[in-house]
Amino acid sequence: MDKKPQELEEVIADLKMIKEAVSRSDNIIRFIDTRGALKSILLGAGLAIALFSLLFYYLIESYGSFAAIPPGLRIALFVLIGLTWCLIGFLKIRNFLKSARGISEDMTPHRLFSEIYTPRLLTIQLPYVLVITLVIIFICSKGQFLYITPVLSILFGLLLVSLSPLFILKEFYFLSMWLIATGLMTLFTAAVIHPLAVLGLTFSAGFILAALLLYLELPAVKR
Repeated sequence: MDKKPQELEEVIADLKMIKEAVSRSDNIIRFIDTRGALKSILLGAGLAIALFSLLFYYLIESYGSFAAIPPGLRIALFVLIGLTWCLIGFLKIRNFLKSARGISEDMTPHRLFSEIYTPRLLTIQLPYVLVITLVIIFICSKGQFLYITPVLSILFGLLLVSLSPLFILKEFYFLSMWLIATGLMTLFTAAVIHPLAVLGLTFSAGFILAALLLYLELPAVKR
């Protein structure tokens, strides 16, 4: 009987050591509940994109063109979009921070940021960010604005593919494939599909479907 309390103390000590090792790991993202942190964010982002797409479509149809929408109304909508994305960004940080504090109670936003955005992750992300920026500048310089969303969808999907081994979620692979597939499809049909419909099909539908899959709690890939 005396051995049981001692064994229990040893197990607790081992767990504390594991917890401390994880909190110091530069791959802390592997131990964070990304499923729980991302599902509400993806759902919110997908619904926000759908809502603003429908709103802009209604206004364009009502006024005849985007340029004909009253400047004050356009500014108000862009401010609202900015505030919405700030809120989504805040919720994302809060969700990840809450999960990280389950691993390390003294986790701060600054420490979380530094541990997630490691040199390894930045090495993966920065080339994509550079390519996306240059491609968008090129498309805009040629006046081919119809192709911005399809190209962004493809490139963002490829970025998620490169990040998938880090998160190791089936839903992440699904979202990657959805963005690439719908991006390629709309790239060749952009001239006959409304740009806002393209945005809804690629990003809005992709985010919402990925979020619903996360809410279904499908079995995760073993790490």
